[in-house]
Parts: sequence; C-alpha cells; structure tokens
Amino acid sequence: MTRRRRSAAVAVALAAVAVAGCSGGSDNPTVATPSTTPVQHPTSSGASSFPAVPTPAATYTAPPQKLPVVDIPLSEDDPPWLPPAIIDNGADSAAYVAAAGLPYAEEMLKVHYHAHLDIRANGEKVTVPAYLGFVATGDKVAGLAPLHTHDDSGVIHVENSVPAKFLLGQVFVEWGVRFTPTCLGPFCSGNGNELAVFVDGKRYTGDPTRLVLASHQEIAVEFGDAGDLATPPSSYDFPAGE
Repeated sequence: MTRRRRSAAVAVALAAVAVAGCSGGSDNPTVATPSTTPVQHPTSSGASSFPAVPTPAATYTAPPQKLPVVDIPLSEDDPPWLPPAIIDNGADSAAYVAAAGLPYAEEMLKVHYHAHLDIRANGEKVTVPAYLGFVATGDKVAGLAPLHTHDDSGVIHVENSVPAKFLLGQVFVEWGVRFTPTCLGPFCSGNGNELAVFVDGKRYTGDPTRLVLASHQEIAVEFGDAGDLATPPSSYDFPAGE
C-alpha cells in the first residue's frame, strides 16, 4: 500500500486534539472534544472503496472473534508505517477503526489505562506513530477509538466507557499494518528469521493478535535472526499519573 503524507497544517490540527487529550489518571477527567467540526465517515458509496462502517458508538464490550472484521488492505511495506489518519487525507481512517472492531467517539475516560509497545525489526526500532485510532478527514477530526496514541512514545491509550477486553491485534488493524502470529508487515518467520512477542520481558507463546492489553504492560515485538533476538525490555517508565 502506498503511503502518502498529508500537509503540515493537518498534522497541526491533529496535534491540537492529541495535546487536548488525556493527560493523567484523574478520577474525574475532563473529556476532550475534538476541536474541529465532525465529518461524515467514509462509506462504500462515497469516496472510500471499503465497506460501510458502523455508526459511531460510545460503548465497546467485547473483542471481535476475527481480525480484521472485514477485508481491508494491511501494509506489507517496509516501515515507517503511517497511521490512516494521515494517509490519503485520512479518508479511510474510520474504515480501519471499524475493521479493528472498534467504535469511535469523544474520549471516554471512565475506563482509562495505558500499555506500552516497542517494535524492533532486524535490530532497528520501528516507530509507533501518533494518531493511531484517530478518525479524521482533511483537517477535521470526528473522534477517537478506545485504542489510540497521542504521540510517538509507543504508549497505547486504552479508554472506554465500560470495562472491556482489548487486543494487541486491534492496534495493528487500526494502524493498517499486517500482524499475524508469523508476520509483521513484510517481516515473516522462516528462512532463519523469527517473529516473537514478549510481555514484561517474558516470551508470549499464544496468538499475539489475541493478546489482551493490560495496565502498564510492556509489550515488545521483535523480528530478527532466529535464536538471536535482542533482549526485550521488561518494563517501561510511564510518566507520573499514567
């Protein structure tokens, strides 16, 4: 999938929403309203060629049994991987959130915690970008998914109106990047290479796409020479209040 950058002005508009977002673990946080006018999300009858996405919802209770929920292009290109909110003017950002089985709305902070994601491929750090989970078209932000990023620190914000399970695989679907038990983007196990996922420094042996996110979890996705992967981080120094 060809990935094209949008204008600096739109990046600034998204940044304004990111900065206005959650900033800590307050018992009664102020819900940030996107500072731009809501827009209609893409449908199969509009500019997007993807299936129609569901009506924005304020609740999410259970992860989908299948990821992605609908067939949608997932990048197998080399990184960096830009988020859908800043590709092709963000036209398909809602479709990727929907394909992850997620709604979008204003930030919902009744359930509010953070996990951290590190990615390395052949010894090189892969940036987890800002604006994952943002639904936008042009410079207009319609809302955020319960899983999103405000910056490129790798901190995944998990925010919802009710307790629910969220999966690592959902992060990659809304990012638009192929992620399976054996492949990450173009990087696949085999031919002397391996893909491994670690949680708090310990290797995860289940299906990583179904890994349930938890508060202050350190997740490391590592790809490289089989049997010779770098030692993954076992923790992340979350800022105070996160």
